[in-house]
Amino acid sequence: MSRLLLVLLTLPLPALAVETSANVTLMQWLASCFLVIALILVLAWLLKKSRLVPSVMQSQLKVVSMLPLGSREKLLVVKVGEQQLLLGMTPNQISLLCQLDKPLPENGSPHAFAGQLSKWMAGAGRGQSVAGEPASNELQRERSDEK
Repeated sequence: MSRLLLVLLTLPLPALAVETSANVTLMQWLASCFLVIALILVLAWLLKKSRLVPSVMQSQLKVVSMLPLGSREKLLVVKVGEQQLLLGMTPNQISLLCQLDKPLPENGSPHAFAGQLSKWMAGAGRGQSVAGEPASNELQRERSDEK
C-alpha cells in the first residue's frame, strides 16, 4: 500500500518542472485525481472494516438459527463445514452444548425479516392488528372488558 502511494506521489514530478500557465490547471487536475483515489481507498477500507460485505473466509461458517434466552444470552446453531453445532452464548463466554446429529434445515431466504415486516405493515395498514384480527373488534372487546 505504501509503495503504491509512493509511486502515485512521484507521478506529477515531471509536470512540476514545466513552467507554463497550464501548470496550475494540471496541478489542480492531479490534486483532484489523488483526492478521488484516496477517497476510494478510504471507503474500501471502511467497507471492509464494517463487515457489510461477507468475507471469503466466513463462507465456511454460518449462523443457521438463533434463539434469544434473555437480554444478553442466546442459543445459536452454527454450521461449520458440514457439521452443525449448538452453542450457548453469554456476554462472558461461548460454550459448545452439543453437536447436532440431525442438521436443522437452513433458511434459504436472507430477507425473511423484510418479508414478515412488509406483511405486518400491509395488515396494519388495512385496519388489522398484529394478530390478524380487525382492529374494531379488538377495541370493542377492550371497551366491554372495562365495563
